[in-house]
Amino acid sequence: MNDNASKLKGLLWVIASCLIGVLFAFGLAPLAHVIPWSWEKNLGYALEFNVLNQECHANAQSEALLQRLVKRLYPIQPEDAAFSIEVRVVKNAEINAYASLGGKIFINSGLLKQAESPEEIAGVLAHEITHVQHRHIMEGAINHILTSEGLKAIFGVNSSAAEWTQYFLKMDFTKSQETQADEGGLKRLQQAHIDNQGFKHFFERMENSGFAADFLSDHPSNDARIAMVKQFTNQNVQPIMTQDEWKMLKNACY
Repeated sequence: MNDNASKLKGLLWVIASCLIGVLFAFGLAPLAHVIPWSWEKNLGYALEFNVLNQECHANAQSEALLQRLVKRLYPIQPEDAAFSIEVRVVKNAEINAYASLGGKIFINSGLLKQAESPEEIAGVLAHEITHVQHRHIMEGAINHILTSEGLKAIFGVNSSAAEWTQYFLKMDFTKSQETQADEGGLKRLQQAHIDNQGFKHFFERMENSGFAADFLSDHPSNDARIAMVKQFTNQNVQPIMTQDEWKMLKNACY
C-alpha cells in the first residue's frame, strides 16, 4: 500500500513537472486570464482572514472619504465591468500598498501618513487597480504555486493564509508589469480628472528618501516615469477633497 502511494506521489510529481515545463514555455499570462474572475475572488476571500486582524477601525467619515476617492477611479472604463475591487486601510507602518487576489487592495497606514495629498494616494491606487485589471496578481500566484515550495504545499506540507498574505505583501512584479501598471494608472487618473502630478511627486519623494526601496525595486526608473507622465496630460482636473477632509483621511487608522 505504501509502495503504491509512493508511486502515485512520484507520478504526480512527474506530471506536475511536465505541466510546469509547458506553462513556462508558453507563459503564465494566458492561464491567468482563463481562470474565471469568480474563482479568483473566492480565493481572495479564503486568504483574507489574516489581514482582518490588522484592519483599521476608522470612523464612518474617514471610511466614506476613502470610498469617495475609490469611486473617482473605479468604475470608469468599460473593462471595469470584468472585475471588482475592494479597498481597505490596514495598520502597518511600512510605506506600501498592495493588491491581493480577487481585487482586494490594501493601503498601509504608513503610506497614508507619508502621503502629502489625496492625489498621491489616488496615483498609488490607480497603479494597483491596473495590476488587478490585468490579472498580474493571479499570474504571480500561479508562478508561486509552480515553485518547489508551492508544490510542497500542494503535495502534503501545510501552507497557511498568513504565509500567502506575506507573499502578496512582498510580491515582486516584472518590469513590464510595473510599466503596464504605471501606464494604466496614469490613463485612469486622466479619465478621472485627477492631477497626475501627485503620482509623480509621490514616486519621486519615495525614490529620493530611500524609505521604500522594496516598493520601488521593480518599478520603471524615475526618468522613465516622468517621461510617461508627460504622455498623459491633465484634463479638466478636479480636486478630490478639501484639506480638512484630507487630514481626516490621513489619520483614519487607529
